[in-house]
Amino acid sequence: MDPQTIIDSLLRGVMIAGVNRAVFKGQSVFSMGTVNEGVRLGAASVAYDTLVRPAVKQVLPQLPLPNGK
Repeated sequence: MDPQTIIDSLLRGVMIAGVNRAVFKGQSVFSMGTVNEGVRLGAASVAYDTLVRPAVKQVLPQLPLPNGK
């Protein structure tokens, strides 16, 4: 993964956390809570992209599809 992808995932996590706090929780968007939650979401996204997605891509082509194709 290149650094731009990691930064993009982390910033996307912060944006999602900000929207979540503003819309659903009614809390302030400009707080360390937003940043902390966003970094957790972004780190989970990076971990998924790094560890899970390659394994899934490797296994899925070997699984037969229900429609037989």
